[in-house]
Amino acid sequence: MKKVLLILVPLLLVSLLAAIDFEFDGENRTRAAVYNDVNESDGGHIDNRTLLGINALYRPNLSMRATLQFGDVTWGGSGGSIPASVPISAYELYLNYRFRNTNIRVGQQYWKDNMSLILDDTFSGIMVSNDNLAGFETEIGWIKALERKRNDFDDYNYLLLNMQKMTSIPWGFYASFGWDADYRNQNKDYTHITLMPYLSYDSGALTCNANVFMGLHFLEDADTEVGIGAAAKADIDVGPVIVSGDVLFAIENGIAVLSPYYQNGLYIYGINEHNDALNLYWDNPYSNNNDTVLSLVGKVKGDITRNFSAFGAAGILIDKGFEINGGVEFKLIPDILSLTGYAALGIGTDDGPTNYALGTTLKMYIKD
Repeated sequence: MKKVLLILVPLLLVSLLAAIDFEFDGENRTRAAVYNDVNESDGGHIDNRTLLGINALYRPNLSMRATLQFGDVTWGGSGGSIPASVPISAYELYLNYRFRNTNIRVGQQYWKDNMSLILDDTFSGIMVSNDNLAGFETEIGWIKALERKRNDFDDYNYLLLNMQKMTSIPWGFYASFGWDADYRNQNKDYTHITLMPYLSYDSGALTCNANVFMGLHFLEDADTEVGIGAAAKADIDVGPVIVSGDVLFAIENGIAVLSPYYQNGLYIYGINEHNDALNLYWDNPYSNNNDTVLSLVGKVKGDITRNFSAFGAAGILIDKGFEINGGVEFKLIPDILSLTGYAALGIGTDDGPTNYALGTTLKMYIKD
């Protein structure tokens, strides 16, 4: 890794020096939490990392982006002990070329679907987008999801199409085709097709996003399997308080996912924006699932003062448990530095384990 960095960093610096303009963005995050696990064993940890994104403009229609991550280490663990040796990795590294109303990105890049159900991460591949293709904002992408033997056709490739119509109620359609030539190292082909229409609405007082999805699964020497489901999120602004709802449903088989990041607002039975490392039971339950999945969550957030707010949520993940959580957020420096504290309690279904989590997250946003 050190040899790779010794080569990568000078090349990156040389290429950046040739740019005519720069933009910077990023985030510094430190998290501390205490909790118990599925066996009700108590523990806790502190971790931190910094993301730094650099946009380098070479021509009006040619640019490069690099996003570096410093850390993501656990204090006292690998890279965070004595002496500290914080690792550095590149999350994004791509060229961006624009020709008229078409944009082409090549390399490691970030992309997400509208509700992060399938992908919300960086990947290696090519993304072509067009501002107005038959009246739609259109994206077509090829993702190299997995490279196995370089001299054999045993890789995992993924194609996606995303089209959105910008009307008074924007709506769109996502479709993908994935082909894994050696599924789970079983020397069997696995292909899957995902179809997902969606819509969004934002009136200021009401914000809503809704998806319906269907997955078709074709595994060599096995019966074709079909899964369907839906997800919806809504926020209602009633003055100083925002009331939200989150619903996700899927029958067995569900859809194939790459690297999703669907946030339902729970810490123990889901993924939460303040600390996504506490989840114990979520594990993308709507993907290749054996049973019906239902997640229901209600949330509320309100401003107490201009720079101080409180939030809370309660919800269930069927056959897993019920959770209630809450916390406060301080804007230490508005739009730059924030401190969040939270607590969560989860009660397992059918005398399952009782879990808890308490923690705090400090974030600083980096802007050019």
